[in-house]
Formats: sequence, C-alpha cells, structure tokens
Amino acid sequence: MKNLLLRIYDFFVTRRRWLWSGVALVLLVFVALAASLHFSEDIMDFLPLDDDNREALAQYQSQQSATRLVLVVEGDSLREEAVWQLADSIDCRMAGGQLAEPDPAEGLVALYSQMPYRIADSVYARFDSIFTPQAVNAALLRDKAILAIPGASILSTAIVYDPLGLIELSTLNAQRSTLNRSFAFYDSPYGSTETQRNALLIDSLQTITDRVAQHFPTLHIRWTGAPVISVSNARRIKLDTILCISLSLVLIILLLAYSFPRRRDLWLILLSVSFGWLMGMAVLRIVTPTISAVVLGIGSVLIGIAVNYPLHLLVHQRYTSSVRQTLEEVLSPLVVGNITTVGAFLALIPLQATALRHLGIFASAMLVGTILFCIFVLPHMMSAKPTPVREIKLPVAPRAKHIAAGQWLVVALTIAMGTYLIASQMTEGKYENGKWSNGKWFDSNLNHINYMSPEQRADMQAFNIFNSDSPATSTQSTRAEQWQTYWNTHSADSLVSTIRTEAVATGFRPDAFAPFYDLLTSWKPVKAFDMSKLTQRLSDDFDYIGVCCSLIVFAFLWLSFRNFWLALIAFVPMALSWVWILAIMQLFDIQFNIVNIILATFIFGQGDDYTIFIVEGLLYEHRTGKPILPQYRQSILLSALIMLIGVGILVLAVHPAMHSLGVVTLIGMSVVLLMAVTVPPMLFRLYVRLSRKPV
Repeated sequence: MKNLLLRIYDFFVTRRRWLWSGVALVLLVFVALAASLHFSEDIMDFLPLDDDNREALAQYQSQQSATRLVLVVEGDSLREEAVWQLADSIDCRMAGGQLAEPDPAEGLVALYSQMPYRIADSVYARFDSIFTPQAVNAALLRDKAILAIPGASILSTAIVYDPLGLIELSTLNAQRSTLNRSFAFYDSPYGSTETQRNALLIDSLQTITDRVAQHFPTLHIRWTGAPVISVSNARRIKLDTILCISLSLVLIILLLAYSFPRRRDLWLILLSVSFGWLMGMAVLRIVTPTISAVVLGIGSVLIGIAVNYPLHLLVHQRYTSSVRQTLEEVLSPLVVGNITTVGAFLALIPLQATALRHLGIFASAMLVGTILFCIFVLPHMMSAKPTPVREIKLPVAPRAKHIAAGQWLVVALTIAMGTYLIASQMTEGKYENGKWSNGKWFDSNLNHINYMSPEQRADMQAFNIFNSDSPATSTQSTRAEQWQTYWNTHSADSLVSTIRTEAVATGFRPDAFAPFYDLLTSWKPVKAFDMSKLTQRLSDDFDYIGVCCSLIVFAFLWLSFRNFWLALIAFVPMALSWVWILAIMQLFDIQFNIVNIILATFIFGQGDDYTIFIVEGLLYEHRTGKPILPQYRQSILLSALIMLIGVGILVLAVHPAMHSLGVVTLIGMSVVLLMAVTVPPMLFRLYVRLSRKPV
C-alpha cells in the first residue's frame, strides 16, 4: 500500500493542475452539503429509543405537562392580582395561547387514572378486608364526613376516584399548605424540545412579564417549566461552547505559532483539519438532514485527533531531506493509526442512540477526509525546505536511569491501581448475569447532566405538586401485574355492586363513584416509558464500546504489524490506560454519563495513534540504527497538548454535561500519553531479548 500511495504522489508531482481542480470541485460539493444541515438540541438524542420507547416517551411527556410554561409569582398578597394582570396582557399581545391558573384537581385526575401504579404493596395485602361490605360502609361514611368540611372541594375529586382511600393524600396536602407562591401556566404549541421556537416564545412572554413586574416591585415574577429548562440548557451549551472554544483556539494557535515559526505551516494544518471537517459534515448530510448540536460540540474533540496527521508530517520533515522521504517514513504509522481509529469510531454506528450513531459517522468521515488530504494534497503544498520546529522540552532532561526508574514506577502503580479496582468491585460492586456491574462508573440520572439554576430547581419541585408522578418507575410492571392478578381471581363487578349498595345506604347516589367503577372493570396498563431501562441499555453500551473498540483496534494492529507480539506491545498500553482511568474515576467519585461515555472511543482512538508511532519508531531504530523516536515523541507531545487544551478546557464549562467531558478528557489523555511513552519501550526491549527471529 505504501508503494501505491507513493506512486500516486509521484504522478501528481507533474500534474498539480489536475490535483487542484479535483480538490476545488470536491470542496464545492462538501460545502453545499454541509450548508444544508439542520441542528437539533434535544438531549434525548443520546438515549437508545426504539419506536415503542418513542411512543411511550410521548405519552410520558404528555402526562408530565412537558409543553407547559409555568409562571411563578412569589411575594405578598398582590400575587393573584399580578397573575390576572399578566393574563390580560398576554391575551392582548399574543395569539394562540392563554394564561391560566393550574387546577389541582386536574393533577389528581391524572394521578387516579393510573392508580394501580401508586398502590403500595402493603395495601394489596389488605385488599380482602378493605372490600368487605362493612369496610366499604365505613369508608363511605368517612368520605361523607370529609365532604362536610368547608374548603374540602379538592378532596371531592379524590373521593370520586378513590372512595375507599387506596392512595394516601396527606403528603400532597401538607406540601400544598406550605406554598408561598402563586402559579399560572401557558402551554407552548412547540413541545418541550423545539428550543429555537420556544426561545422566541419565552423571550416574548418575558418582555410582557417585565412590563407588568414594574407595577409590582414587592413581587418576584419568573417563568419555569420543561420548555424553559430546555431553552436554558441550549443557551448554556452555546455560551459554554463559544467561551471554551474561543479560549482553546487562542491557546492552540499560540502553541502552534511557537512550535511552527513559519506561518505557512499553520495554514497547512488548518486546511487539513478543515477539509476533514467538511467531509464529515457532507457525509453526515447524506445520511440525515438533522444532527444534534451537541454532537458538533463534542466533535471539537476530533480536532485533537485529526491534527495528528498534518503535525506528524510537518514535524518529521525537519529531519528529512525531501517531502517524498518524509511521506515514505511517516506513511505507514499514519495510515495504520487512521484505520484503527476510524474502526473504533465505526463501532458507534450500530448503537440505538441517534446522536451516537451520527457521531460515529461524522468522526469516521472527518478522520478519513483529513488523512486523505494529508496523503494526497498536503505533500504538494509543503515546502521542499525542512520545516523549522521549536521543540517542547522538559525543564530538566531526564537521565537513562531516571527513565528506567520511572517506567518501573508506572508498572508498580498499575499493579496497585488494578488491585484497588478489583478489591473495590468485590466489596462494593455486584456480580450479576456473569459480569461485574458497571453501575459505579455510569451515572444514568439525566438530571445530573441537565443545566438548571437553584431557583429553577426549587420552582419545579414546588410546581410538581400540581402534576401526577410518572407511572414509569422500576416497579410499574410489578404493580400492574399485581393489580391484574388480583382481579383475575376476584370479581370486580361484585365490588362495584357492593359500593353501589353501600353508597345508597350512606346517602350517596349509586353512580357517585363512576370513575372508580371504570377503573375496576376496564383499566389497562399504559405503554411504559422507563428511563432506568434506557439508561441501563446505554450503560450496557459502555461494555459494548469497550469490547468492540478493543477487538477492532487489536485486529488492525495485528494485520498491520503482521506480528502478534508487536500488536500486543502496541495494545497493552491502551488496556493498562483503562485500569488507571477507571481507578482514578472511582477514587475521586467521577462517573461516565450518556454524553461523556463516548470519550471511551476518543481515548482508544488517540491512544492507538500514540502507541503505533512509538512502536513504529522502536522498530525503525532497531532495524536501521538511526534515531527517529525523538521526532515521534515531539509530535505526540504536541498533539497531546492540543488535545488537552482543546477539550480539557471544558472543565471551565458551567453546563454539567460539557464539564464532565473536560474532566474525563484531562484524566484519559494524561493517562494515555503516560502509558504510550513508558510501556512500549519496556515491552519492546523484553520482546527483542526473548525473540529468536529477526524483528
């Protein structure tokens, strides 16, 4: 393959007009396709949703008033007057919506319509005694006494739906009595995930609210609700992205400007990565018209990988006499590293989560585009003169004995961390279905990666008393089964007849509890949306990504080196890196989540590039006696610094998901770099001593 690629280079040396014309045509196509992409800001794209789960999610969001914007008015007795003045202002200035006060009874109806999900196990044990004529009569007399209390109107709804008191309302009443807020709501016609339209709607409502608030200086008036939270998340992501990427670009440009005094080289690096980025966008547009904006934000991590390819060429040119010689010496590790990295990202495509599939496509296409540019185009743009490169040196040059001592220290620490990891799993973890649980490493709670101010959290918790809790819990199917099993062996019609008889005896109409009768005779379970199952599936994908990436990378290494032991020398540092990464994360209580889990793929991708170059350098030096590892290490160190700056800067982000990306990147890339420069030389020396065949 190397000879074929070199012949292609020789062919275009005398036919560069053909090359530039072809590149210009391809760029026009890429730009046209990329410009037609649309962006989504829905975090749900990271969940593994099939058709059934999407339908269940729609029902869940409907039950949870996911389209509802909530007006919160906090303060003195003028709260109700402020709400009505706002209602008049909104009705006059906006079409298609109306401000209304929440009806607690509405929430109770939703609660009781799925009552079997909320009945405690202890209540099931008492069903037979609760449903006797004497117990029914006592319950209805108690209901009659409650209805005679002034101000008990909200409880009338509860009694109609649950005359026998199967659900306890004391907690709800206690919460409601402590409120010092007034609420009203406005239903968004755009759903909870259409952040662009909702942002315009919320801004319009906020403008009206600010005008009314001027007349009530003693009140605190604000908006919350699922659409507001979604818009806040989108705006926080955009702000963090702009700030962090701007800062990282400045630092990366300064680093590259220091390393490459010749400005032409900076432009060549930028052109290489930009070509790959456009190809990734173009290929993604062929697959889908819409992608997650978070995917592109995470895609900035790819710059740290893609920049490897032009960096290695330009840094290595310093040590050669011609561009062709540079290409000849660097081509093999470049192509092998690219194939293994792209293979790792292709492992994301079979996943159920839309955003992860799109990321796999985008990453693979971007890296392929970058390497194609570096192989076929960049050499014709490079200067024939050696590239001036300033080396990034340590303050004190380590001696050979210090390097050896450091390598053995890494081995000792690896053994210690592996022991700690196994011990903690045995003492705290669970062994289920033939494998250790990864629950301690994976956080499935979506609230932990959603941005919400403390005030928004307090408002949402207060407003939740007007809405039913979701029936989609881990015990939902069990409770539905309990309900159906009981009534398969007991007569619901007999209980209905008993309640009718006792209703007349206690002064109620026979049909006063018709909703409860319907529940007894015709209730069916709703299609469940169980977030825990989805996040558990994504947690299982964590295992899949690790195993699949490992197999793909090792297979390509073996195929490339044509030697099992050399492939193992290149692979072992990545395996040991995961021991360190998991141990450090567990030690500091850091977890993977549905966003930063994909960094498993990035770390594999970057790690195999580093180890491949080190092993190739060791082989080259062993066979020729010429030193080449210093320039390889220089380009690896420069690449690692760019990666750490480009993504590690996200630790400054306020949004929890983006912040977690920065934390995991700092840990992962630091460990991968340490392993790549220390472990392969040790293993290679051992292999040379034990090998009976020429290496």
